Parts: sequence; C-alpha cells; structure tokens
Amino acid sequence: MTQKIPKPHASWEVLAGGAVVGLLAIAAVMAFVIVPLGQTRGLTDDPWGVICGALGISRPLTVPLDPKATPRALTVSSVVFEPKLLARFERASAQRGGMIVNQTCSVCHGENGVSTLGTTPSLADQSAPAIYKQLRDYKTGARQNLAMAPTIKALSDRQMLDVAAYLSRNHAFGSLRKRWPTPDPEIQALMKNGDPARNLAACEACHGVNAGGPLETPRLYGQQQEYTLAQLQAFARGERRNDVYGRMRTVAQKLTPDEMSRLAEAYQGLR
Repeated sequence: MTQKIPKPHASWEVLAGGAVVGLLAIAAVMAFVIVPLGQTRGLTDDPWGVICGALGISRPLTVPLDPKATPRALTVSSVVFEPKLLARFERASAQRGGMIVNQTCSVCHGENGVSTLGTTPSLADQSAPAIYKQLRDYKTGARQNLAMAPTIKALSDRQMLDVAAYLSRNHAFGSLRKRWPTPDPEIQALMKNGDPARNLAACEACHGVNAGGPLETPRLYGQQQEYTLAQLQAFARGERRNDVYGRMRTVAQKLTPDEMSRLAEAYQGLR
C-alpha cells in the first residue's frame, strides 16, 4: 500500500516575494497612472491629495497656493522691423497722419506734436519707426498708460503708420527747443563715452544724432526733462518693459538717481 506524500506548502520566501511584487505594481499604477491623471486635472495639493482627487475622492487642499509661485505671462513688444513692415512705411500718408494728430494727439502732445507739458513727451521730429513702435506697444499692452490706451485702441495699424509718417517729417520741434547751458563734464562723459567700469554704454551710441542705433530708438535732444526722467525711473524699476532685449532696463538699473536727473536735464537743453 503506497502512502500519499502531501504537497509542501509555499515557503514564506515565496509569499514575501509575491507581496513585494504586488506593492511594486500598486506603486507603479499610482506613480504612472493615478498621479499624472490628477495633475492633468489641475489639482494643486500634496501627493496624497492628488491621489485622492484622481480617484474622485473629495478632500480639501492642505497646501495653500502661493501667488508668487504662479507663473505670469509678461507682455513684451511684438514689433519686428522686417522688410514687409518697412515697405509699409514708404506707403504711409503724412497728410492723413497730420489730420489724426491735430484732431486727437495735439490735445496732450501739443500742436504739431510739440509738447508744452513736462510729463508729456514731444513727438515731432522723432523717427517713424520710433513713433510706430510705441503706438503698437500701447495697442498690444506691451507699454501701459491709462491715457494712451483708449486713444490708441481706436486707431488701425495703417493710421498708426500715417501718424508716424507725419510726426517724423514735422521739423517744427527743432525751432522751438530751448538752449540750456552745456552739461557738466561728468554727464558729458557719460553721454559720449559711458562708464566701462560699470559696463555702461554711451547714451549717444544709440540716442545721438545719426548714431546708427536700433530703428526704434527715440531721439532725446530737446525732450521734456520730466518725461525723460520718469521713463528712466520706470525702466530701472522694471515697470516699463517694452525695450527690446531689456536694453534700457539694464542701463537704467546701473544709473544713480542723480545721474538720471542730470541726464534728463542735459538732453532737454540740447538742440
């Protein structure tokens, strides 16, 4: 008579191994399925909260949102002076632009674009690209101003080109500028040579007459001192951000408050 030999029970090693494999499988599902699902739904919480949210379990947030950690889209200038745009400058009508300026712009910027207000810039005799860029930046929100925003909103792109054409060909500004005393040697050196020790380029490298700087560079000769100073301060604080590649923000942040004031004064007095 043969005796049946009972089958051996599974050893504890096999059971432990199975348990480990099971836990790894659950962890993989959590890491690669449930948590990503919760993140795509926009859940902002600790990992357990994300898991609960992904499974459809209501649970209040335990980690408060940090507004400073939330990325914000910054509006920057979208003007690119490509050949197609430059060709449109040639077709712009200074006559149409003059009508717009006298009907709309002269209220603040003065007759023919020559301002008599310290806080308002003179626009006459600026280059067409410089005027157009600022108008476009106001229109898109790259440059902020409560007074300019509603005015520019009503202008079409063609009208902005016409306004730029008129102001760039109006040379009345030159005959009305005041001649102030020559700037002191320190400010003259800053304007003409910059300050290599601070890696500061010369102001005249871009803003001088026939300097050959970027097309959108404004002319500062004769500009209102109060306005120029306000713009330097805004660039330094990062409140004005429509300068291409952050050029003016970099420069202004290296200037002292006294240098800003003296530069603004010097440029208003130059012809």
